Amino acid sequence: MEKDLIVIDNPLAKYYLTILRSKATTPKVFRDHIRKLGFILGYEASKYLKWQKVFIETPLAKSEGLEPAKPVYIVGILGASIPMIEGIWDAIPWAGLGLIAARRKEQPSKVEVEVYYERLPGDLSYYTVLLIDPMLATGKTMVSVIERLRKKGAREIIVLTIISSKQGIEYVWKNAGKIPIITVAVDPMLNDKFFIVPGLGDAGDRGLGHDYVSVDRIYMMK
Repeated sequence: MEKDLIVIDNPLAKYYLTILRSKATTPKVFRDHIRKLGFILGYEASKYLKWQKVFIETPLAKSEGLEPAKPVYIVGILGASIPMIEGIWDAIPWAGLGLIAARRKEQPSKVEVEVYYERLPGDLSYYTVLLIDPMLATGKTMVSVIERLRKKGAREIIVLTIISSKQGIEYVWKNAGKIPIITVAVDPMLNDKFFIVPGLGDAGDRGLGHDYVSVDRIYMMK
């Protein structure tokens, strides 16, 4: 990849991000647009996958085409990445899927990361790995996961995020090398709770919650 940081410059992606940023957006709509942006990120990432030329027979003649030349593994950081995984999988449906669960342990002046679950192949050396998380905030979770992937042989890793902080990008590059990062937006700062500002809040809470339905409405639906 020629550039280490790719910020998607697309009006549709920016429109979807505007919907995600709005505090008025409901969980269902939030999930839908995380998935839409996942597809756009998967589309953008496809430019950096390995491809090979093939020749096929159309009903009328031979034609040149492309097919994947190297397998792909999507690795999602749970749980905020679930709808994003679906969107990327829509774009790259032949990819495998790995999952890692991590949680932040916030302290007054720093954040620690605990990885408490993983579902990954034993050997990732054959794959291009797409590592996904909607938010790249401090970068500590991303670096922790990258270290795990490298222990399993991963040599080619591309990070896909919806919003990245400048601090998070710098932390990843300082501690994991110049791994390519594809993102929809780069926000300028973190607040005292280590959330991206202006950001969109907690992507997990907003995307995995339920839409409020009143008791009266439930009764009327029966």
